[in-house]
Amino acid sequence: MNKRSRTLGRTSLLRMRSRLFFHRLTRILQSICIAGFVFSLVVGIYYFSLPQSAPVGEVLPSVVAQSRPSAATSNCPQPAGVPSDNPIQTDYSNPTYAWTDSIRWRCVYNIQDFSGATVDAQFQKARDAAAANGGGVVYFPAGTYQFQDDLYLRDGVVIRGETPAMRQAKSEGYAPLTKFVFPEYQPRLSGDGTPNQTAFKKILTTSPNSDRNLGIVNIDVNRAAIYFLADIERAQNRNIVVFGVRSNNVAEPEAGVPDRSFQPGWLRYSDRFSANIKITAYENVLVANNRLNDAITDNYEQPGYRIKPLRGEQIITYDRGDRVPFNYANHYGIVVNRSGKFGWAETPQTQPGLFRQGIAILDNWVYHEMRVAIHAAGQGLLIKDNQIRDRRNKQWWTDPTGLREPRGAVTYENRAIDWSGWDVRVEGNQYEVYRHQVMDTKYWSVDGEGILIQECCGGTSIQGAIVRQNQGNSYIGFYKTPVMDNVTIADNQLRANVTDTPLIYVNADTNNHPSPMSNVIIENNQIDDSILARASAGGTGNRIRNNRGGGGGSIEYSCHVNLSANTGFALKPCLPGK
Repeated sequence: MNKRSRTLGRTSLLRMRSRLFFHRLTRILQSICIAGFVFSLVVGIYYFSLPQSAPVGEVLPSVVAQSRPSAATSNCPQPAGVPSDNPIQTDYSNPTYAWTDSIRWRCVYNIQDFSGATVDAQFQKARDAAAANGGGVVYFPAGTYQFQDDLYLRDGVVIRGETPAMRQAKSEGYAPLTKFVFPEYQPRLSGDGTPNQTAFKKILTTSPNSDRNLGIVNIDVNRAAIYFLADIERAQNRNIVVFGVRSNNVAEPEAGVPDRSFQPGWLRYSDRFSANIKITAYENVLVANNRLNDAITDNYEQPGYRIKPLRGEQIITYDRGDRVPFNYANHYGIVVNRSGKFGWAETPQTQPGLFRQGIAILDNWVYHEMRVAIHAAGQGLLIKDNQIRDRRNKQWWTDPTGLREPRGAVTYENRAIDWSGWDVRVEGNQYEVYRHQVMDTKYWSVDGEGILIQECCGGTSIQGAIVRQNQGNSYIGFYKTPVMDNVTIADNQLRANVTDTPLIYVNADTNNHPSPMSNVIIENNQIDDSILARASAGGTGNRIRNNRGGGGGSIEYSCHVNLSANTGFALKPCLPGK
């Protein structure tokens, strides 16, 4: 055999051994795959054969499971004789609120079917059963339920009371048949006073950044605020309904009072940033047909309240208890997506949390004595057909913190509606708002706005806004707001003015620089005072037309604004600019 033949023989042998090796390796790998598949199948069958039970008892926010069982595979209890309709579609029948169908209205857990030593314990069991089964309604038949602590909802859970015979919350005497009563704060005007934790309760949700398809319907809530507060930067929660709620005696104590360096330990001061209803959400919030602060019973006087003076070191003591009472109306009413720290004239790029979609605040009746009745932001925000009430002849004797004597230029933020966002509609609202007399001086608080957007404090630039068919006693203000485009202010009736500001005040110039505005239309309004429309940096498409004044007001306007067919106003020379 020659050398070439020996080489070919060795090559053939190597090839044959290689084929045999790879054949055996392939058989081994196939066997491993088959074994793995059989093992996975067995484990899966064993897992799904296990009973799936829900935890019972208190579920704290930090330990709530985030699973979302499928509605299609969950059993859905439907006890007889309880409401199971979608109340939003029943009352509004509006495709805009089709998202409310995501709530499992037909899955009803009657609180009477759950045992417990207290109603708090019963609720926790009913809530956990609903949450473990994909969500649903915890139903409370007519009656009074005494709670002792905060209530936490869970993902997919709605609290619902019996449907009241009188369904319109703006009607006098509106009183849901299902009543929740939380502990009353019993003040002790000595020593350190009564501990705050004995009262001032809330209705919350366990995982506010993610919980969705939840809310409260047709409940009279006494002494508990409703707070569904996600982080505005990280919120993924959505589909929140607060409907048919009557809310009274809501407050939080100001954390800075008492200041033990000069105040006795029993003093309390109502925190101005608290609210009856406060919600932050990524998408879809409906706050409708609620009645707030129509029967406050828990205000109490504090004789001997102490504050620091504006000048000097002599502490001021008010012997009269009505000077600084603890007042359950000195706070916000409804707050949606306006909780947080914001810059000025925000945009969707600088603060997207102020431009969430699907926010609607409708048909509410709100009474308040300080701060803002409705405070909200959103892309396409709707604030419609609300009634807002206030008290005349108000006086106050401290600054907003409750620690110092007030200045003459103090603000208590008396406002009816404070809004921000783009493509906003503020329509059909009736409001009254009054300023405070500052102590017994000649000064009045620097506020009293009717409907307001401004540059600061959660204000935004303006791209699309309609303010129409509102009735009120104070001004509509686009207050020093730069970047203003596509605004309509029409068909409003403003028959009084509690401030020295023109009743329609549109000003794109800020304190720092002139700004332009475009396509601002002010038309068909009936007002008893003046109109101002200013944008010193110019603009196009701006018109003031067909407005009727009461004879005592004027129109002040930039020269690029076109005027036509206005009656009952004195015309000032136009304001120069670009």
